[in-house]
Amino acid sequence: MRPMSEKLIPEHIDPFRYAEQGLLLEGGVHIVDMPRLKEAVHDHQGLVWAVLQFGVDEQGIHFLRGNLKATLVLQCQRCMEPFICEIIPHFALGIVNTLDEANTLPEQYEPALARENDLALRELIEDEIILNLPIIPRHEPEACQVKLPLTDSGWEQGKGENPFHVLESLKHDRKGER
Repeated sequence: MRPMSEKLIPEHIDPFRYAEQGLLLEGGVHIVDMPRLKEAVHDHQGLVWAVLQFGVDEQGIHFLRGNLKATLVLQCQRCMEPFICEIIPHFALGIVNTLDEANTLPEQYEPALARENDLALRELIEDEIILNLPIIPRHEPEACQVKLPLTDSGWEQGKGENPFHVLESLKHDRKGER
């Protein structure tokens, strides 16, 4: 059972109303409540902490600026053991109703599409965390149980014949023909 004192982010909001009021939301979303993220992590415990600032900029664009913090347990793809990965993304979203509006947003904003003045806030937080997951989760080399060789498959610079040696000899032969 979850403690009642935990401040959780609402699942859905009216982002335009929040932006007009310049609201600041702080709270968490449980990892267990994020089905797509749950599939990517080794341990479903914990939560993603969010600080979300809504507002309207000088151009009249409704925005959401956010900072997230998640300490996730991922599975190392080298040794297959769990490891802790901290993810702290920052983002700036322009809140829009249509794709046409999204295409006109200034460069500093990524679009957040609201449907009938409704924004799935927890889903948006889950998206931001997933976008910031490592492509190949793994320990730092010194912390990993699998020890990798320090050189690339036996080839060391300076040993063996230069593959461009043939081109160099052709260049010298041509100079002799002139």
